[in-house]
Amino acid sequence: MESLRLFGREAECAALDALLRQARAGRSSSLVLRGEAGVGKTALLRYAESTAPGALWISGVESEADFPYAALHRLLIPLLGDRGRLPAGQRAALEVACGLADGPTSDLFLVSLAALTLLADSPQLCVVDDAQWLDRESLRALAFVARRLHAEGVVLLFGLRADDDDEPGLLAGVEQRHIAGLAADPAVALLTDVVDTPVDRALAEHVARSTGGNPLAITDLGRELTAEQLTGSAPLPEPIPVGSRLEAHYTAQIRDYPEATRTWLLLAAASGGSGDQLTAAGRLLGAGPADAAPAEADRLVTGSPPATFRHPLVRSAVYGGATTAARRAVHRALAEVTTDGADADRRAWHLAAAADGPDEQVAAELERRADRAGARGGHTARATFLTRAVELTPDPAARDIRQVHAAEAAVAAGAFSRAVLLLDAVDEAALPGPSRGKALLTRAAAEINAGVPIGQQLGVARCLAAAEAFGDDRERALRAVVQAVEQAIGAEYVSTVSEAEIAAAAAPLAGEHPAGVDELILAGYTAFTLGRYEDGVPALRRAIAAIADPAVPDDILLSRLVVGVNFANLIWEDDTKKELLDRAEAAARRTGALYALDQVHYLGAMTEALLGRLLEADRHDAAGQRLRRALGMTADQELVWRHPELVTWRDEPGVKESVRAALGVFEMLNLGALQSVTQLSLATRDIAEGQYASARDTLLGLMKLGNPRRYAWGLPDLVEAALRSGDRRTAKLALADLDVAVRAAGSPRGRGLLDRSRALLAGHDEAEAHHRRAIDGLTGTLGYGDLARAHLLYGEWLRRQRRRRDAREQLGTALEMFEAVRAEAFAERTRKELRALGGTVLTPVRKPDETALTPQEAAVARLARDGGTNAEIAANLFLSANTVDYHLRKVYRKLGVRSRRQLRGSLHD
Repeated sequence: MESLRLFGREAECAALDALLRQARAGRSSSLVLRGEAGVGKTALLRYAESTAPGALWISGVESEADFPYAALHRLLIPLLGDRGRLPAGQRAALEVACGLADGPTSDLFLVSLAALTLLADSPQLCVVDDAQWLDRESLRALAFVARRLHAEGVVLLFGLRADDDDEPGLLAGVEQRHIAGLAADPAVALLTDVVDTPVDRALAEHVARSTGGNPLAITDLGRELTAEQLTGSAPLPEPIPVGSRLEAHYTAQIRDYPEATRTWLLLAAASGGSGDQLTAAGRLLGAGPADAAPAEADRLVTGSPPATFRHPLVRSAVYGGATTAARRAVHRALAEVTTDGADADRRAWHLAAAADGPDEQVAAELERRADRAGARGGHTARATFLTRAVELTPDPAARDIRQVHAAEAAVAAGAFSRAVLLLDAVDEAALPGPSRGKALLTRAAAEINAGVPIGQQLGVARCLAAAEAFGDDRERALRAVVQAVEQAIGAEYVSTVSEAEIAAAAAPLAGEHPAGVDELILAGYTAFTLGRYEDGVPALRRAIAAIADPAVPDDILLSRLVVGVNFANLIWEDDTKKELLDRAEAAARRTGALYALDQVHYLGAMTEALLGRLLEADRHDAAGQRLRRALGMTADQELVWRHPELVTWRDEPGVKESVRAALGVFEMLNLGALQSVTQLSLATRDIAEGQYASARDTLLGLMKLGNPRRYAWGLPDLVEAALRSGDRRTAKLALADLDVAVRAAGSPRGRGLLDRSRALLAGHDEAEAHHRRAIDGLTGTLGYGDLARAHLLYGEWLRRQRRRRDAREQLGTALEMFEAVRAEAFAERTRKELRALGGTVLTPVRKPDETALTPQEAAVARLARDGGTNAEIAANLFLSANTVDYHLRKVYRKLGVRSRRQLRGSLHD
């Protein structure tokens, strides 16, 4: 391909050259070129294409922006012949998304993974220009691919029309490069290059300044100016057309064309279909390809049907400058000639654009097309089609119902704020019962996910009102109350509805003989809320067992995971909770449910940190961070996903300040449960640092002594904090509650913690026996941190008994355990005890270990050790097989092994 001549873009070209060199060496990259219209993004992308033969290239088409996966399909057409090598789930999702097969609704991220797998062996360069006009599903899929590329030797470039202050949006997390206007000298050189007449230097500099160095404005203006203007003997047009003024300039230019030319251009701008459809619609309106001659002469459009506009601004000028009647006539003609069944969505959209008022027939067709888009996984398109159907619906009652459906689709698409706005326009009280119930549930989910603070406060109430609205539809009412239980877990005390009110609604739906998963959940919640702790344990255990049943489908397991983990926390069911998380992680990976997997990692990190299994918590935390980056989560959103229960064990600078900052975010968003967990974590940190009174006060604020409830597992900390702060009465009350909870739950870890707590309050003759029983009881449980603290407390007791040798042994064991998982806060407390025994106890200085595996390498190595092929590992970790191979080679080098078989002897969890 002929090399392009660019002015003043040496730095940008050098950056693109560097990316392509890295790709030839096997390193992938992605880059977004952002800038205003006409600034030269496309020229730079063409430059990259000129140096990479065989590149894949697509441009966003505004008329296709509402058709799900349209752009992704166009990009992958040359590669779809190889889709047979995709994993079955990815292949099925991609074929449904691209309209190549019928099947279950495509999951966005399975489609994204399929695209990643195909592109990993694609040509070196993939270009997506005018990304702002891609359909949302395609853009989200390609953004995911961009964030997961690593060692495939692929460069993925985006051109994005955006203002300087625009947010990256769906491309967040992909490297961005702002493309500014040309500097003075190259701008002058460009103007001189595009005209045949000598140019006055001062005038050229004025043009450069006035256009902001915008190459398109300079080029078009240069061709418009007369020789007198270029030499400075005649004035320039003011204001000089650039940006919106440049579009207005094109509009004025088009206005002078013959009517047939304007009609043809408007058809081309509105079409988005095939050249045959454009020609057929033109015949209906008395226009044809020959009528494009004036615009072709002015270089505004090129090519036979389908016509190509020189720049998106020209298309905008054509469409925006036309009268409403002309646009309707064009869309009416296009609808008439769009008869192929495969183009039914496009025909419905043209009919909608042609409507001059409410039209139930067109609205119903849009609704049918919306359902078809939803079946392909195009939830954004479904919401858009339904929203347009709402505008065309003449009957107010039917209009409100369609608006609720549109909001529901927006939630499915992740457009939560849009869903709230759609529901705000609906009179929910006037809706029939089932539609009102759906509206309430949709609003509850939308507000919470959109971060609307009032959502947490009112979410439970809305779910219960939805259950009431569903009336005799027991199944829907049952699911609504289960959703209320789920939201109550997150909201806790900030909810306007009490736990007793939720239980009162749950009891009749659970029935006297609960059987299904949801019935058992409501029965367990009711028994635990309305009865004594010991009365609720059996019902909670039955609910947990139902969720954990291997026969339960993956979607049920994932949707009820939060409830299962929460119930397991209440009654110390550590082993079952671990099983739930492990099964859910496998299910989420197998089905490509990435948001569910993110939730698994979040719950996993929290669970392992509370148990003191900090290295396993680190694994979940690191995996969750990688996944959230791949999903495009912003730095501000990451604040909500902080793990205070993990960082408070560590001795990093400013740890308390950072945790309290996160607490402020949780308070602002009314995330009651995260506020509570954060406060519990701060109390743990205070105990590690000997700030016992502060820990006691924090814990007392979360617990109601005399009635062990939600945070019974925090009672051992309250016993220690209260006793060490001189509040023996509170310590005894907390111990009594702990005894009730442990006896009811029958948990081995709970019994060990009960003995550990009894040892603190016991007299001299009994304390040692309790300390020993605590260590014996906690050994072999998942409570690694509890066991380490048991050794610490026993060692402290032994030191006070002046049994220096025995104390040193217990404290040494505790220190070794704390240091092994980098629990620095408790490790330092242990060192102080050892120093009090005499001798020097050094704080280890951790140096970077060049042989240590990164979290990503460790994840790849574990799966390879367990027999996974590169393709299986890639599907499991949402990478390409090339990237897996890259990581494995680094693992082998670091561990000094040559094969998967040798990994089994060298790699340990």
